[in-house]
Amino acid sequence: MTTLPETIHAVRQWAATILANAGIETAMLDARVLLGHVLGMSPTQLLIADSDSVSPEVAQTYMSLIEQRATGVPLAYLTGSREFMGLAFCTTPAVLVPRPDTEPLVEWGLAWLADHPTATVADIGTGSGAIAVSIAHHAPDTWSGKVIATDVSPKALATAERNADTLLTPSRRGRFDLRLGDLTAPLDASVDLLLTNLPYLTPAQMEENLDLRHEPALALDGGEDGLDLVRRVITDLPRVLSPTGAVGFEIDPSQADEVSKLLSRQLAYHTITTVRDMAGDARHIVALFPDN
Repeated sequence: MTTLPETIHAVRQWAATILANAGIETAMLDARVLLGHVLGMSPTQLLIADSDSVSPEVAQTYMSLIEQRATGVPLAYLTGSREFMGLAFCTTPAVLVPRPDTEPLVEWGLAWLADHPTATVADIGTGSGAIAVSIAHHAPDTWSGKVIATDVSPKALATAERNADTLLTPSRRGRFDLRLGDLTAPLDASVDLLLTNLPYLTPAQMEENLDLRHEPALALDGGEDGLDLVRRVITDLPRVLSPTGAVGFEIDPSQADEVSKLLSRQLAYHTITTVRDMAGDARHIVALFPDN
């Protein structure tokens, strides 16, 4: 059996070395986060308790998490949580880990919602519910509409339901509707704002990015050119989007021109623009009805 260091400081340094040797770029941060998770301590508490001893039981639990992280298991799966839009989302291996790059799409949606207080919002392929729950949580006090979140995966929808139950007030939760089904199929009436982060990676991109190997392929694989599911949703927009409604897609920046063309064919009277992510890339394609 591996002999582990006995103090918080020593065990953290040991873990950071293991992660660094495994090629984890955020080794020290991950070591600290996982130790705080195991001990139930904040970063400040860890610092204060730096020279305190660690029990063998805690050390073994910590070692197990470090070994998993060293193989590339996302930190969010090990802690069971990821922050998104200032909210702590329950995150399981059944869903894609929420990412900061999606936040600008949510912020764009919230800005639109501020001028449309009765709007119904749909999040297609909701996964953890990051987009849908964030919209419902942060929507203006004047908003009286509802949010519909769809997903084809029962396990993903269960995770989204848990987040809705935890993160929404009873009033907002009462206007949050989870629906099991494929893409827009569960929508039986038109919506005013449709937001989605569908799978948009190609098989080649998935093979190149080993960091994604522990996340569900169902939430990543967009087909040969990455746009199989995006095309299907865009094709159904005339049915599911109100005539003056708005829509936003998260995409790979290389797909911006093609997705813009697809949208322009279905939404001839809408203005199509991009919303950039934190790196300045065209990560989102959005369509607005003029002066609405």
